[in-house]
Amino acid sequence: MTKLANYLENKIWYMLLFTVAVIPLEQEFTSFCVAMTFISAVLVSHVKGRPQQENVLKPWQQGAFYALLLIAVVSVYFSLDRFLSFWNLVYVVGQYAALFFVLLRYASVGNSEKCIVDSEGLANTKQNTKNNSLNTNHYSLITNYYKLFTNLPRPLQLIGAFLSVSLLVSAIGIAQKIFGVTAEGIWVDPAQFPDLKVRVFSTLVNPNILAGYLVLVVAYSTAFFNQTKAYKKWRLAFLATGLLAAVCLLYTYSRGNWVACAVMLLAFCVLFCRKAFIPILGGGAAALALGGQAVLQRLESIRGGYGGDTSIALRMAYLKSTKWIIEEFPLGVGWYGYRFVYPTYNFYLADKNVIMYHCHNIFLNIWAELGAHGLLVFLVIWFGIFLPAGWKLAYHGRSLWLKAMGRGYVLATVGIIVGGLTDHVYFNTQMGLLFWTLGCLTLLCARLNEQCD
Repeated sequence: MTKLANYLENKIWYMLLFTVAVIPLEQEFTSFCVAMTFISAVLVSHVKGRPQQENVLKPWQQGAFYALLLIAVVSVYFSLDRFLSFWNLVYVVGQYAALFFVLLRYASVGNSEKCIVDSEGLANTKQNTKNNSLNTNHYSLITNYYKLFTNLPRPLQLIGAFLSVSLLVSAIGIAQKIFGVTAEGIWVDPAQFPDLKVRVFSTLVNPNILAGYLVLVVAYSTAFFNQTKAYKKWRLAFLATGLLAAVCLLYTYSRGNWVACAVMLLAFCVLFCRKAFIPILGGGAAALALGGQAVLQRLESIRGGYGGDTSIALRMAYLKSTKWIIEEFPLGVGWYGYRFVYPTYNFYLADKNVIMYHCHNIFLNIWAELGAHGLLVFLVIWFGIFLPAGWKLAYHGRSLWLKAMGRGYVLATVGIIVGGLTDHVYFNTQMGLLFWTLGCLTLLCARLNEQCD
């Protein structure tokens, strides 16, 4: 057992890195990776004991996380189908908790010198690697880049994996647009939008979930692009990543996430880089030109309100139904319980067989399922723990990459809030894993920033 633990201890970090990378690619495979990584970490911890490192979370922060977990568990009692709610709780929340556990133990950096990594440092590292390669003629170019990557702080490696895989996700989505692959026709309303033939979904479940994911990619790409002015090749890479994600986002035709991305970029101009307003405005005009009449029709439909297209009317109906649910179930309807109680309050959908998993509003959905107390604890974690850490990094990061991590999280939060008002894409397990992963990485970077003071 000790030999196995020693072997796994050297592999868990790479398992974690791989797990984070594959999150947007396939849900079941991601679940398998999370489980294997967690089991390995628990085995190592059992055999060798806890690693000698400072706690990332303060006691009150740990209490907030445990409180939210306890509320979710207890809420199952109020569900109309306790078995399915409990099973979903174990499957979904179990993955969130497992990945969070492994991130806290293996994504931190013990060496405080790792915080001093900026664009010049990356350039020097790459140059040194290149010189060594020329002198010894031993390492290949791929090996050089691998050594450069592994020398980066672990949170930076994870974000690098996240952004690198996004290139594949965006490329697949754009390919779907080019070749006319549609999401089974259920996401297109030809009567309302005759010029809209294809909505891309790439490796994710539907166009709206893909769009929510791409908003996160644009957020971090923009933040790192802004902080890598001294190294043009890295800046170009982040620009390409962000632009590819933006083009793919355009072809999802997800209006709520378009608005979320626009507000997020406006926040970037106001908070971090006011001179970027004109280029971003020009990018918006280019998107309108590229999207053509279909984009204009989608934007025009936003003004339709309840009497507009079916999608907007449906969301308005959800809000009304959820309001009644919250009023009649003050303690919540239980984790994963919205789908079971909604039929009683379904006064819009003609087809009663359609399962409604959530109310298309992240805040109201948590309120409806976990009660006001559950929503309060969730907001404390998000706006009282994650966001302050990101905000401090954004303005007081000791290194450019730490600032980029903070700014990326602040921008992502803006995107999640705005997008979350009209949809709840974080109901999806893959998106939920990304939410808690990015929050955890922000806390790890904040802790590292304190060690550098």
